[in-house]
Amino acid sequence: MAAKSKFTAATLAELGPAKLAELIVEEAQANPAFRKRVIAALAGTQGPEAVAKLVERRLAALEKARSFIDWPRIKEFEKDLAATLASITDEIGPASAPLAIDLLLRFLATAGGVFARTLSSGRLEDLYGAAAAALGPLAVRLEPADRAGLPDRVMTFVDWAGDVAPGIIASLLERASAHDLDRWDRLLADKVVALKSAYAAHSYRELRQTIALQRGDLDGWVALESQKPGQLRDGLAVAERLLDAGRAEEALAWLDIEEPSRLAYADALDLADGVTKRDFRLPARSALKARILEALGRGQEAQDLRWATFEVTLNPDILRAYLTRLDDFAEFEVLDRAFSHALAAKTRYRALYFLSEWPRLDYAARLVLDFGLVWDGRHYQVLQSVADRLQEEQPLAATLLYRALVEEILTKGKSAAYGHGAAYLARLDDLATRLDPAALAKLGRLSHADWQAYLRQQHGRKASFWAHVAK
Repeated sequence: MAAKSKFTAATLAELGPAKLAELIVEEAQANPAFRKRVIAALAGTQGPEAVAKLVERRLAALEKARSFIDWPRIKEFEKDLAATLASITDEIGPASAPLAIDLLLRFLATAGGVFARTLSSGRLEDLYGAAAAALGPLAVRLEPADRAGLPDRVMTFVDWAGDVAPGIIASLLERASAHDLDRWDRLLADKVVALKSAYAAHSYRELRQTIALQRGDLDGWVALESQKPGQLRDGLAVAERLLDAGRAEEALAWLDIEEPSRLAYADALDLADGVTKRDFRLPARSALKARILEALGRGQEAQDLRWATFEVTLNPDILRAYLTRLDDFAEFEVLDRAFSHALAAKTRYRALYFLSEWPRLDYAARLVLDFGLVWDGRHYQVLQSVADRLQEEQPLAATLLYRALVEEILTKGKSAAYGHGAAYLARLDDLATRLDPAALAKLGRLSHADWQAYLRQQHGRKASFWAHVAK
């Protein structure tokens, strides 16, 4: 068999100009977006102005368009937009930064209209994000006079640009001079005042905070944070910056007014345990507050806070931070207390996950085998992870979890998960060879062979599942 040719610029060059031209023409005839790239590259041989004329025609069409773009047409539309953007950044940008910026700003101003005419598309968002990011590197190549006028030019069309506007400004701030930062700050301050909604003004206030940090103005950054509505204010971020600056007392004051989030939040463990809402920032807030207390010389308070937070959250990072502050050999007693607490916790899925991840697989297995607990195969994200960890050292516990997963899939007829169910069954076959035959009986469970026979009896008509098993 002939060796596979490497697809690189060097190997392509070996084909020669004629063969490459033939391939390009063939692809351009079948691919409209690629054809536009080729036409733009050819126009580039006459200078950036020639490419700009092609781009301007496409932008004019974008600005006038009103028809909705449905799913069958979205991919071609995305390719066309990508080709237009590439013509600006790759063909015009290297030759003329001012011209490229003019066209990029015009391209970005079409964002609001394009998003209104299309279904949600991550690809489109990425394209406009890339266009915004391209502005910064081009702006540093402008003459000082042109660069000085850029803030005012950009602010005239931010409303047209919609959600991409903050990204445009952020790209330009990264490389802005001190003088330009002053102008940006004044314009953004005016924009915040002009916007009646605090939420609408949020992204522009954050841009002002970016400027404050670039200036090294921590007090200015904190002052802007304090102007935000309570729900948008991030006391943790303020406290951390103040602590890093050696201002622990102020950091503690900010942290003490930080309110638990009003957002309902539940991860897979919460859903398994029936916890519908919890303060998901509690571990981070407690960890930071403990660091602040230590900086203030209040080490015991810090440790008390860490332990209290661990009891509520079973967060392993909090426990590790607690252990690192203990005297030699004291950690063994604390760990015993922590594991006992986890075994008795009402949030049994979170406790199981904690014990398996620490890892204390013997305790995790003990929790699995507890006669009072029934593990629900619906919570596969938790149970599969734990079963995978247990299968080598604790085959009996792993068996119970894999069985719960298989029974859930078959009982509910979850055909999309049949492949996973077959894989679990294969693991159970392997686990059965390493189990004491009496172990399952002591738990009141069927032997592996009897359990498989039961599955065949109850679910023998699910041919698709058994076909997966046969494979």
